[in-house]
Amino acid sequence: MEPVGLDDTVSQLRRVLDRVSRRTNVTAANLANVDTPGYKALEVKFGDTLAGAVELRRTDPRHLSTSGAPQGMGKVVEAVTGRIRNDGNTVDVDMEMTNLAKLQGRYSAAAKMLSKRFALLQYAVSSRGQG
Repeated sequence: MEPVGLDDTVSQLRRVLDRVSRRTNVTAANLANVDTPGYKALEVKFGDTLAGAVELRRTDPRHLSTSGAPQGMGKVVEAVTGRIRNDGNTVDVDMEMTNLAKLQGRYSAAAKMLSKRFALLQYAVSSRGQG
């Protein structure tokens, strides 16, 4: 549930930060278990891209239930990889490090946009009394 008073842009950026953070935690767990025999690499699934980007709200009790909609934080599942080592471990260090770099870029971009949004809101509030 979103805090009261946040605009849509802030809410969407918060969701991006939450999702990237969740994916980063799963990637970190994979890397931490790179030498664990039998460990199966994990990933976060949010459903298809469109469904993950659209938040369904039930605004009337007569509307269809959205209980089948993807959860906001995704589901952690075993990653499908073509690489299995002799000890049964499926972590691909190169792939995980690439994912980590991508996630870092996404998090940084979203955090910067959020910072700019708050600066814009602060400017709007502070200049309101001057006009």
